[in-house]
Amino acid sequence: MQQDYSIWEYEAYSIDWDICIIGSGITGLSTGISILERGPGTKVLVVDRWFIPLGASTRNAGFSCFGSPSEILADIGKMGEDASFTLVRKRWRGLQKLKTRINQQHACYETNGGYELFNKEGYEKVIDSLPYLNQLLSEAISQEKVYHASEVPSGIRGFSHALFNPYEGQLHPGFMMEQLKEKYLKMGGKIWTGLDIESIEETDEGILLCNKLSIPVKAKKVIVTTNAFARQLLPQLNVHGARNHVLVTEPIIGLQWKGCFHYDRGFYYFRNIGNRILLGGARNKDIENEETEQFGRNPLVLEALENFLYDHLTPTGRVKIEFQWSGIIGIGNQKLPIIKAISPRLFVGVRLSGMGIALASIIGEELTDLVLQQHE
Repeated sequence: MQQDYSIWEYEAYSIDWDICIIGSGITGLSTGISILERGPGTKVLVVDRWFIPLGASTRNAGFSCFGSPSEILADIGKMGEDASFTLVRKRWRGLQKLKTRINQQHACYETNGGYELFNKEGYEKVIDSLPYLNQLLSEAISQEKVYHASEVPSGIRGFSHALFNPYEGQLHPGFMMEQLKEKYLKMGGKIWTGLDIESIEETDEGILLCNKLSIPVKAKKVIVTTNAFARQLLPQLNVHGARNHVLVTEPIIGLQWKGCFHYDRGFYYFRNIGNRILLGGARNKDIENEETEQFGRNPLVLEALENFLYDHLTPTGRVKIEFQWSGIIGIGNQKLPIIKAISPRLFVGVRLSGMGIALASIIGEELTDLVLQQHE
């Protein structure tokens, strides 16, 4: 890296950090908070190439959930019971930790419950497994009868059955992130945004983070929490991006339902924001092209979402869509997150599979355990 910085920049910003976290999203900030809880006075720096964490932390749907029945059954079929049990337990514990770190009222946190919607055929495949699922969930999260049969809420059309989960909640991701950021800064952590890390170089003294500004960022230990974008720095990781589209309607007079809703193994999801409808997903309509780290719009997916909106959710006719965006989640060949040491100085916590709100706080604690176990 060619030297191209002033003595003023070098003396002000070339600090020897104890720990540097790459990625200022929910996992990065949660990890920084956990480290400072365990080691007050630790010199922790969080860096991000964007002004805000654009991947998914401020672009998700704001679901505080730990898994719908058909999703968990599908996971058991792919990963086995033990791994699925572990994943649900991590999600639940992460949500409980998150709720202790934020002002729930200021984050617009509401526990209106969650529904999974079915047609008759899909319901018959799940209903016989409900006692088994509830037993699994009682062991994973210590709650009895998590799922039970329910009427499809009034105002939602085209579904024959529903299963209800009273523990599911919803929140405002932007307000959540601002609260986590404020908490981290009050604990003594630092954040540098607009810093695009291009490579990680391990040296005898620690780790050097090379960036486009050329001012060296040095740390004893580094943690990568950039989720879908982690392979840009660590190409050996089994994680890649998946784009999800979200749209939000104008306020709708007469919206009858509220809560979080899942359909088709979670590929469609929707909720109310007051009297607006938030609807997202439909990635399975063009899944190959949606496995990308690029923001943008896919006409096939957006058409599917709009059809779903007008076929099932709006009270009458067409409504104005006031917000529309895409976010990038990190997925891989399985849903369990990657939480590991790459070397005694370099660590990674990624592949949250669209469950960042649920998983990030517990991943931060596990990363903190890893980092503090590694002695100089």
